[in-house]
Amino acid sequence: MEEEIIYKRQEGTPTKYEGNSVEEALSAGLTDLHVTRAQVDVHVISKGKKGFLGIGKKLAAVEVTVKQAKRSEKSAPEKENRPKYQAVKEATADQAQKEKSSVQKKQVKAAPKQQSKAASVSAKAQEKPDTSFEDVLVDLGNYLAEVTKKMGISATINVTPEKHTVYYDFETEQEGLLIGKRGKNLNSLQLLAQDFLDKRVRRRVRVILDVANYRDRRAETLSHLAQKTARDAIAAGKPITLDPMPALERKVIHTSLADNEHVKTYSRGNEPRRAVVVDPQ
Repeated sequence: MEEEIIYKRQEGTPTKYEGNSVEEALSAGLTDLHVTRAQVDVHVISKGKKGFLGIGKKLAAVEVTVKQAKRSEKSAPEKENRPKYQAVKEATADQAQKEKSSVQKKQVKAAPKQQSKAASVSAKAQEKPDTSFEDVLVDLGNYLAEVTKKMGISATINVTPEKHTVYYDFETEQEGLLIGKRGKNLNSLQLLAQDFLDKRVRRRVRVILDVANYRDRRAETLSHLAQKTARDAIAAGKPITLDPMPALERKVIHTSLADNEHVKTYSRGNEPRRAVVVDPQ
């Protein structure tokens, strides 16, 4: 009898429910009202937003209204209808309990993922091969934050995705420690980031890490080095091999001397010891 009174009070009255998705919000409403999907009208208020890097996330919201048609079934005076209604209610209660257990399981599984996202970046990406590109960029940002924290560096990371390249720009007062001698630390971190992304994204996307505009300043230095090395090679009449460099820096050397008709450049060796050779013609 108590169950019938609750049902009448909720019938025809819209009630708002929220969740991480429309399906989850609806499931919560059906569980709370002890009804099935066929017994309610549903109005989607908002489908929610995932947000980016944790910013702008919004829950999905729905309004659930128990259909008026159920009132006539419950208030019908015929005794033969009451057992039928009670059977429907009992079945509905069992189904609602199953749906409630399902929702609780989803919530239990989701909570640790949100709370320990930064601590299990690699595991999450491996467990979800269908993760969106946006989610992978978030995971990579968290991964980089963890690595720099272990290096003793406090930094803020800004990400800028483009068509074939994604840039992670660090803001920190410990620029020298992050960059390292001739960019060794920053380049090593960039290799880790590239490997992380390659294992999770099918298409080729280049990762570039930067701090305090170091990449532009380094490119200018390498351009001057390329011109000086070309003059020295021509004067000596023999090829000069530069120190090993990452691919991004070797490209600067090649580009700087591409229009010089008196020398040619090529790379020799294997990573990470691959180096540019400036050969006079």
